[in-house]
Amino acid sequence: MGEAVVGGLTQAGGYPDAERAVCDRARLLALARTGLGPAADPEMDRIADWVRRALGVPTALVSLVQVDRQVFPGMVGLPEPAAAERATPLTHSFCQHVVASAQPLVIRDARAHPLVWDNLAIPDLGVVAYAGVPLTDERGRVLGSLCAIDGRPRDWSDDDLATLHDIARSCSAELRLRLARYDAGIEAGRRDLVEQWQQQVVRELQAAMLTVLPTIDGLSMAARYRPADSRLNVGGDWYDAIALRGARDRDGQAVAVSVGDVIGHDLPAVTLMGQVRWMLRQAAWDHSAGPPTAVFGAFEAANRGIGPGASGTAVVAHMHRPPGAPWVVRWTNAGHPAPLLLRPDGRTELLAEHDALFGFAITDGLTRTDHELVVEPGSTLFLYSDGLVERPGSDIDETTRALVALLDGVRDDGPEAVVTAAMESLPENTHDDVVAFAVHFHADPPG
Repeated sequence: MGEAVVGGLTQAGGYPDAERAVCDRARLLALARTGLGPAADPEMDRIADWVRRALGVPTALVSLVQVDRQVFPGMVGLPEPAAAERATPLTHSFCQHVVASAQPLVIRDARAHPLVWDNLAIPDLGVVAYAGVPLTDERGRVLGSLCAIDGRPRDWSDDDLATLHDIARSCSAELRLRLARYDAGIEAGRRDLVEQWQQQVVRELQAAMLTVLPTIDGLSMAARYRPADSRLNVGGDWYDAIALRGARDRDGQAVAVSVGDVIGHDLPAVTLMGQVRWMLRQAAWDHSAGPPTAVFGAFEAANRGIGPGASGTAVVAHMHRPPGAPWVVRWTNAGHPAPLLLRPDGRTELLAEHDALFGFAITDGLTRTDHELVVEPGSTLFLYSDGLVERPGSDIDETTRALVALLDGVRDDGPEAVVTAAMESLPENTHDDVVAFAVHFHADPPG
């Protein structure tokens, strides 16, 4: 019937030992330690709304499965009376199957699915399409599900599911932080260990949100992220690259890239960064023909209008190679450190033009500027965050000149060597996160 189910969830009548999984004592104790139940929690509500906006669904839930019911500390779009109660009995639960299997559950049309066709959530809550991802504690126990729900059949795309997994990692990290805080209160003597664990969770969360770079004919890319050393001093730096839907034979190839830095530290900055990166991805996809100012303008309007209200710096670039021609790069810079263009003749150009930072009232309605250059084959574009050149007690112009001199020595060794050299130039202890991202334009003519 066109159903898509992940994790082998295809048998009618549920799962063996499903009741034992739901009623597992250790799992229920972990649930209780989170302090979450059928009451609104601001962070959980924010995560549910993040799912709603990112996937374009009417309903999204942070659902924690108890012995006889599921509760929704995070919720958006649920009809009454379930919305007021923030809970339903398990007769109305799809998420119990995620707990029972410890696997994602993806359903195109629940009315035709043998696992849930008779679930009362279909007539009572209007659930038709469902995608749920496990929410786990530090031991891998499934506490519930982060789920997206539609009232009509839906073919969930790979991007939908990747986004849902990314946000679920953020939600699980928040649950684990709450469990860690509970344990720290019980065992005050272990507070230092808990803080170290929290730091690792935040760093792993940020690393999970960083992009797997695409493979693009005619380009080589390399990127590296390094967190700050001080405890929990992890910020909102990111890099990203996606092939655009305009990259067809008749149009040549098109790639959108961005680097940026959301102002702030710790988990709030990391979660804001994840939202900003995905919002810029969506804007780049919707405006695949560019220009970058249209992409960034769409992001800024959404950032102001529906949140998250992030502020920071960014470079957004659109790279296009028409058939039989060199690559053309167009970019706009919102207060970010100037990219470097390493030309094949040994020259290095600082692309210094920039506009103001984003996310501040004073920049509302600002007209941003597109810049353009035709890139010589064999060139390398190097983008980075301010932690690479801003250091306490140092002059930024001097550190930028030192960076240019350093990269001059490795410009012919490929993008991986460029980002490695940049990162190895950092002192052992850094005060800020650092991103280094290099894009090399092949010298071979386009095929």
